[in-house]
Amino acid sequence: MRAALSSILALALAVPAAAQDAPYPAVEVLNAFRDGCGAIENQAAASASLTNAGWEVVDEAFSSVDLVIFLTFARDAGGKAVSAQGGTMSEMEVFEKTVSGEQLFIVLSEVKIDGVRVTGCRLFDFGETRAIPAATVTEWLDQEPSRVINREELQVADWEPGTLPGHDSFQLFFVPADSPVKQAFKFDGVAFKSDTVGVTE
Repeated sequence: MRAALSSILALALAVPAAAQDAPYPAVEVLNAFRDGCGAIENQAAASASLTNAGWEVVDEAFSSVDLVIFLTFARDAGGKAVSAQGGTMSEMEVFEKTVSGEQLFIVLSEVKIDGVRVTGCRLFDFGETRAIPAATVTEWLDQEPSRVINREELQVADWEPGTLPGHDSFQLFFVPADSPVKQAFKFDGVAFKSDTVGVTE
C-alpha cells in the first residue's frame, strides 16, 4: 500500500513539472494574434476584428494584477508623453482569450499627433517563463528580423517594415521574472507588439 501511495504521489508531482517543461505553443499564439488584430486599419477596426476572432472584452476590475499594473503605467506615462506633443491618446481596450492553455491579453491603443495616427496592438502572456526564439517568428513571418537583442535580462526582436498584412512593424519581447528591466517594462513574460501608421480622418 505504501509503495502504491508513493507511486501515485510521484506521478502527481511529476505532472506540473512535465507541463512546465512542455514546448511553448508559439505558432498557435502567433496565429491567434494575427487573426485577432487583423490589418489594424485603426483601433475601431482592430477591436471589431478581435471580437470576430473570439476574443472577449476584459473587465479590468476582475482581471490580472499584472495587467492592471501595466495599464496603469501605460495610461499615465503614455498620456503625459502624447499630451506634451500636443496629441491625443485613445482609451485603451483590453481583450482576453485562452489559446492552447495560455491565458493571453491584447491591449489596443491609438495616438493622434499632427494629423498622424499610430494604432497599436499588443499581446501579453504575463509570467511566462519560456521565451519564443526569434528564429521561430522569422520562420512564421518568412522574413529576417531588422534587429535582435538577446541578453540574459531581455530578449527583443524587430521586424520592419512590412510584416503581417497591413502591419508596419512587429516586435517580440521576453522579460524574465527576475530581470532588472522588469521595473522599466512593467511586465515579465512574453509579449508581441504590432503598429500601423496612417493619417487621421
